[in-house]
Order: sequence, then C-alpha cells, then structure tokens
Amino acid sequence: MPMLLCAMLLATTDQYLDQTRTQWEQVARQVWEFAEPSLQEKKSAELLSSVLEKEGFQVQRGIGPLPTAFVATAGSGAPVVAILAEYDALPGLSQKAGETQKDPVVKGAPGHGCEHNVLGTAAVAAAVSANRERMERKLPGTIQVFGSPAEEILIGKTFMLMAGAFKNTDVVLSWHPFDENKVATSGRLALTASDVEFFGKTAHASSAPWLGRSALDAMEVFEHAVSLMREHVQPTARIHRVIKNGGAAANIIPDYSKVQIWVRDVNGSRVEEMLGRLRKAAEGAALATETRTKFTVLASVREPIYNDALSRVVQKELDRVGAPRWDERDATFAKALQKEIGVDQAGLSSEVVAYAPGHGSGASSDIGEVSAAAPLSELFVATAPIGTPSHQWGWAACAAHPLGFKGMLVAAKVLGASMTDLLHDPATIAAAKAEFARSTKGKPYASPLPPDAKPTPF
Repeated sequence: MPMLLCAMLLATTDQYLDQTRTQWEQVARQVWEFAEPSLQEKKSAELLSSVLEKEGFQVQRGIGPLPTAFVATAGSGAPVVAILAEYDALPGLSQKAGETQKDPVVKGAPGHGCEHNVLGTAAVAAAVSANRERMERKLPGTIQVFGSPAEEILIGKTFMLMAGAFKNTDVVLSWHPFDENKVATSGRLALTASDVEFFGKTAHASSAPWLGRSALDAMEVFEHAVSLMREHVQPTARIHRVIKNGGAAANIIPDYSKVQIWVRDVNGSRVEEMLGRLRKAAEGAALATETRTKFTVLASVREPIYNDALSRVVQKELDRVGAPRWDERDATFAKALQKEIGVDQAGLSSEVVAYAPGHGSGASSDIGEVSAAAPLSELFVATAPIGTPSHQWGWAACAAHPLGFKGMLVAAKVLGASMTDLLHDPATIAAAKAEFARSTKGKPYASPLPPDAKPTPF
C-alpha cells in the first residue's frame, strides 16, 4: 500500500473514533451497568448487536447452543478479517466506578472485574471504523465481529467453533484490558476445569455414624492429596479450586460433596499429565473412604498460538497510536487504588513495550481455541494501574472510569487501523495463513469437548 494512502486511511479511522468517543463511552458504561455473568449476557449482546446493525452489519443472533453469541458481517469476499468481542461479567465483583475502596453497587452482584465491557465495546468500535473505511475506499473483503459470551468460564468460543462460526475466517484480531501496552507473543496458559464429586451414605452423625460413609471425608482426603501434589509439579503449573458442596448439616453424615478444580500450565500436554494424577487422587480418596467418585471436565482450552505476521501489523499500529494519555487526576486515582490494594504506587503505564518474545499474561482464555482454527493476534492495552490484579473489585472500578475509557479508545484505534491494513494487504494475509499452517502442522481444528457437550454455567 502506498505510504500516502496508508497515512490517509489511518488518519480517517482515528479521526472517526475521536469524533465518536462519547458514543463508545456510553456503550461501555451501559454494558458495565448490565454486568451480566457468563451465558446470561442478553442485554449486553443485544446492545452491541444493535450498534453493529445500525452501522450496516448483518447480524446473526444465537450461534449453535449459545443464544447470547452473535456474528456480525459487513462486506463480501476475501480477505475475511475478524475481531473478537467479549462482554460477560464476573460473579460477586460489583463495584462503584471510580472508587478507590471496595464499595459494591449491589452487594454480591456481578461486576466487570475483567473489564469486558470496554473489551467488547472497543472491538465493535474498531470494526465499525474499519468498515466505514472499507466502504469509503471501496476496499475488497469482509469484516466479521464475533460476539463471544462466557469467556470467564472458557466455553463461549469453543461452542462457536463447534457450530462452524469461524469456518470462512482468514485472520482474527483480539485484545484484552491490561496494565501494560504490548502485543502478546506468549504467556497465556492451557487450562482444564473439572468437577470432582464424591458419593457416600448418610447417617446420624452422633447416634449411628458407623452406618455412614462421608463424601466430605473423601473430599478432604482428595484435597490433602492435591496439596501434597503441588510440591511435585512444574513451577509454571497452577492448581486452584473452590468447594461447591460440603454437606447439608453438621449432624448428618454427608452423602455428597463437590469440589471444582482448575489446572493450568504452559501447554496442554502438561495439563493432561496433571489431570491424570488428579483422577488417581480422586479414586484413591474414594477407596480410602469407601465412597464413589465422578470426575467431569467442564471446560478445556489450549495455550494460544500467536501469529507473528499478524502481530507485527498490530505492533506497528500500537507504536503509531501510542499508549493512553493520562492526566494528573488519572495518576492520583491510580496511586490511591494501588495503595488500597497493597501494590507499589507505580502509577500508570505510559509506554509501549517493544515487540519481543515472552510478552503475555499468566491467565487463560478461550482465544486459545480460536488460534487453533485461524491465525490470531492479541493486543494488550493499559486500562488499570500497574500491578493491580484483574478479577478483583479494583478493575471493576476502572472499567467505567477514564482509565478504562482511554485504554478502550487506544485499543479501538489500533485494531481498527490493523483491520484496514489487512484489507489492503493480501500478502500479509497469505503470510499469516502460511505461518498458521506451519504452526498447526496442517491439522484441522479439533474441539476439546465431546460433540454432545452442552454450555452450562459453573
């Protein structure tokens, strides 16, 4: 693409997003107020779908078994350039915007502690800006927006893939709120989430305990085995859990217990090895307590395969747009929040990290599944103070605050410009697809879930 034309295109996409900034902040604020958890994102999905429809996109609502998933399409033919939008909230993280102390809007209610309200809004804004350029410049190709629910329980994109949603997609862009500005090259972890259940026999805990077999005892034996196992796993491994059921009353021997356990590591083969050990621990706990066990996989995602050809396009635009521009009020808020949370008062990231290996996050995402089906790149943009953890009330406070909104606008500009670049550049699309074929060894996508799996909250 000639340099002059490139500069004109990027200037107009940036200009459009600057001019419509208030609109996108209102959309993000509304999704933040909805704060709908995984598989319940009816209002959020409908809002984002409606915005796209008004901009000329054709919207398919409901993908496979997911009523809150959508695919929005504009244009026709090749290349097919897609972007991922997420909009689910997290349970129990309701928090008033802009407060530097924990203060829920509604105690116990969901909240956007991962800032998916700005994530989904920026993706939609980027697609709209790129589509306006596509029409204005009569560019070839198709733009897709994948509205993917239930990322927080790691199943939305998997079920969309199983329904064939990505079958015609050439390349995929994604982003996530963060505390730095960089393009991911590694770091996200493979993960499998499972329920481990134990089944025993009830009895009176005082008058006839010998007649009972405690499912709670079985779970405690299992928990102890897992705790000991943590000494003998790779340093990169993560094992965490929550007890879902430990019995009904103290004077009844529990005949049922359930613990949900999530296992992560740098790749799927290491996760599978740990899962085999966990299954043995569950069977041993059942044997020791004369109970029965059941091990059920709820979700499984692989580590992302990041596409270098795509990622360099996104890095180029991130370098051009630059980091969010913070003011004194932003810095004051950031340091107050950092002090309250108990991390260094390092303020906000105002630099762009140079492209290099080893850049990512320590979390997991179902974007890993998408990366096994199509070339994918992931951008991180600062929307929260340095060192503050996601999945916590502090991020929910930033998600409808200037910190979140400024980062959102940067992400929209970078991704909108990147989509426009790709529509203009068949050579980069071809290079990304060739790299993808090498990375996957030409193997077609295979779901980690069985064909009859159903999306279920957990």
